[in-house]
Amino acid sequence: MKARNRLVGAVLFVASSVVVSGCSLDDILAVRVPGKVLEEDLNSASLANVLATGVIAEVECSWNQYVAGSAHHSDEYVPTSGNLTMRNWGQRKIYASDAGYAQGTCGGWGYPMFTPLHTARFQAEDVSQRLEGFGAEVANAAALQASVAVWGAFPLVAMGEGFCRMAIDGGAAMQPGEVRTLAEQRFSSAISLAQGTGDATLTMQGTLGRARVRLAMGDYAGAMADASQIPDGFSVDVSRDASESRRYNYYFERLNAPTGFRAHGSVADNYQNLTIGADGMPMDGGDGVKDTRVNVRTDGTQAADFATILYYHDKYNSRGDPLPLVHWHEARMFEAEALAMQGDVAGALGKINGLRMAAGLPEVTADVGAGQIMDLVKEERRRQLFVLGGHRLHDMLRFDIPFLGEPGSIHPNGLDQTGAEYGDLTCFQLPEVEVKGNENISS
Repeated sequence: MKARNRLVGAVLFVASSVVVSGCSLDDILAVRVPGKVLEEDLNSASLANVLATGVIAEVECSWNQYVAGSAHHSDEYVPTSGNLTMRNWGQRKIYASDAGYAQGTCGGWGYPMFTPLHTARFQAEDVSQRLEGFGAEVANAAALQASVAVWGAFPLVAMGEGFCRMAIDGGAAMQPGEVRTLAEQRFSSAISLAQGTGDATLTMQGTLGRARVRLAMGDYAGAMADASQIPDGFSVDVSRDASESRRYNYYFERLNAPTGFRAHGSVADNYQNLTIGADGMPMDGGDGVKDTRVNVRTDGTQAADFATILYYHDKYNSRGDPLPLVHWHEARMFEAEALAMQGDVAGALGKINGLRMAAGLPEVTADVGAGQIMDLVKEERRRQLFVLGGHRLHDMLRFDIPFLGEPGSIHPNGLDQTGAEYGDLTCFQLPEVEVKGNENISS
């Protein structure tokens, strides 16, 4: 009753204020909030550049959160957090019911994925339509459309690689292969737009993205055709800075900072002390040459669980460190895998040795046959693409590599290094909120 009286009093106060001030209630409700933009304002051609930049910002943020979260979930890190949510990320316990994973936004706690990826995807599609509608009103419309199309295809890469199934705009559940098909179509259209503008960098960015998708689809000839167009040294970064949480490098902020507060994961034992033997074959320890592609170190301090010694790497060392969206190392590894799968052992070894030379590491001189080449490719991917682009999670799913807590992993009995139990999550699940709110999906 008291609550009801307070509510009535508040309504009467607002009503009396309107009468006394001589203003109408419509005037009050029509107040514009600074920093908010109405949808009709977005139809202004004067905002074309801002809209395109906004797409890139959303893709960057969603990619940053996906690749860091997938690394934490993969076997690259062991769980070391004292926070329940962050520990669940490292213990394979982020299920479809987790609100942060499903509905969290860019900069949120943990690694919000589902909503940021869809926000970036939808915004790219929406802005593309608006730019098309602007037509001749925007002098650089073609360049902006190409940029939006190329960047906007990358959320579909994550959706097709890391998720068990996906739903787009209230549609039926899609299997990963269906998402990849859509991603390839988007990249192909985007590449054509980029070529039409003469933007070589944007064209290669889209081409390398499509190579990744084609490799996952088993289109080895197509992956080779795309990856071979990428020169050594090429890369496009996701920009990061320390201005606000949505701009932080999440690899650093959540995992790689050598402080107890941020150290929610420690580089796993199976990534420490990796070496290369005299014949160029990968080794785990021993007296081989240190593999500097996985440069793991420790100062002996404990991680955030105050029980595990923290091991970290040298790739991301501040909140503002950029991280790759595409990188030429990926192109060479795509080629190596495609060649190996097509039976060209010498060609695959040539790509691997080219990367080894660039890193100042011994080349493979061992006699590697057709029966061993894919095992070598998988191991080289594990090292060359360490904490890069979410590749490890995808490899674990497509090659049936044991997750931590499973037989064959470094924690085969289902318990982590502190004795805590792992969950059974592998690919990321379609969130419950999507399943319950989407009439085209059955649980």
